Amino acid sequence: MQRRHLLAAGMAGLALAPPSQAQDFARQGVPTDIRLLVGFAAGGATDLLARRLQPLFERRGHRLVVENIPGGGSAIALSRVAQARPDGRTLGFASGGLISLIASAEVPLRFDQFINLVRVSQDPAILVVGAKSPIQTLEQAIAAMRAGAGGFSAGAAGPEGTLGHLTLNAVAAAVGAEFIYVAYPGASRVANELMGGHLGLGLVKPADVFGQVRSGELRPIAVLGEARLAQLPNVPTAAERGINAFPDGRMLQMTYAVAPAGLPDPLRAGLVALFRDAVLSPEFQATAASEAYLADGIHGAELEAAVAEMFDGFRTAYARMKR
Repeated sequence: MQRRHLLAAGMAGLALAPPSQAQDFARQGVPTDIRLLVGFAAGGATDLLARRLQPLFERRGHRLVVENIPGGGSAIALSRVAQARPDGRTLGFASGGLISLIASAEVPLRFDQFINLVRVSQDPAILVVGAKSPIQTLEQAIAAMRAGAGGFSAGAAGPEGTLGHLTLNAVAAAVGAEFIYVAYPGASRVANELMGGHLGLGLVKPADVFGQVRSGELRPIAVLGEARLAQLPNVPTAAERGINAFPDGRMLQMTYAVAPAGLPDPLRAGLVALFRDAVLSPEFQATAASEAYLADGIHGAELEAAVAEMFDGFRTAYARMKR
């Protein structure tokens, strides 16, 4: 039922404002002041995405206030979005975290409590180790995991059952290894633990750790995506080594803007146009290129299908874990 609702919602035809009206969002009822609730701590990749939108919104006549409400894998922030008035003044950033929470049925959140607006980013994941680690390659990491006989540590942002945990599980299962999963509240903690030698292997977004990679404090050993990254051309993909990191379906982390259910169609169209205008701007695209994430601004049926694909992947992964 959830997926049928999700796909049906995406089929609702909402025409975007034509390019000639792109700057006149006020006529579509878009509020001048907008609160964007981010369910993660300040300084992380998701928070930085929101803050990079601020000057772009301001240039278009809108004040974007970013409010960080970390906790519960973004459940606290998105619960507040779901309870807000559908007037366009309170929006949120959803991600694979929200999709996994709904798929697990561990929180009282449902897809029909939200209106999906625009995808802001889609991120590949990379496996990294600390600079002091003896591990230099993916093959050496696999050997260390096997030799550890379940005592090798690997971590990501988010508790068990979230995308980072499931992806590490898939990699370990593909190579016949085991590990101890260590959950962290954010990628900065993952990076710090790796640099301190307290964690064997980390799974992060490239944008979370490019500073430490460039400084030599972290060493990337594999990309869990469909192709090598232009920013890390010498780092192979797991697929090149015959490892399927997505056995339950293609699940790449993404961040997308949502509004409370009940948002009027004209206002939804105005908000979609505003977000797309900012995300597809040369400034935002330049940042996306430098930090290795895709900023395609998809919306409507295409975004609904992407969410549904991840939802199906999470359900399949959870069912496999229970066997």
